[in-house]
Amino acid sequence: MHADGGQVATTILVIEAGAALMASFCPSWFTVRSPFFHEQDARQGNVNSIRQGYTAAAILTMATGVASSYMVGSPLPTIGAALITGIEIGGYEYSMNHPAEAERGQPPAYMQALNWGAAKS
Repeated sequence: MHADGGQVATTILVIEAGAALMASFCPSWFTVRSPFFHEQDARQGNVNSIRQGYTAAAILTMATGVASSYMVGSPLPTIGAALITGIEIGGYEYSMNHPAEAERGQPPAYMQALNWGAAKS
C-alpha cells in the first residue's frame, strides 16, 4: 500500500481529533489516577461517567476515521482512529484501576536522567 501526503496528513489530523475528543469528554489521566478521584464517595459514579464519556468520544472518533478514509480513499484514517481510541480507553482503564501512590525508594534509571535537580550536588 502506498500512501500519499494527503492520506498521511488526514490520518494525523484524525488521531489528533480523537485525542481532543477524549479530552473534551473525560478528565485527564493524571486527574483520574489522583488520590482525590479514588478517595471520593462518588468514585463508582465517576468511573461510570468516564466510561460514558470515552464511549461517546470513541464513536465520534471512529466515525471521523471512517468518513476521512472514504474522503481520501485510504484505510489509514480509520486505522489511526482505532489506534488512538484503543490507547485512550486503555489509558483510562489503567488509570481508574491503578491509583497513584507515593514514590518509594529510587525512581527507575530512565527517570533519574530527567531529574534536573539531581545534578546540583
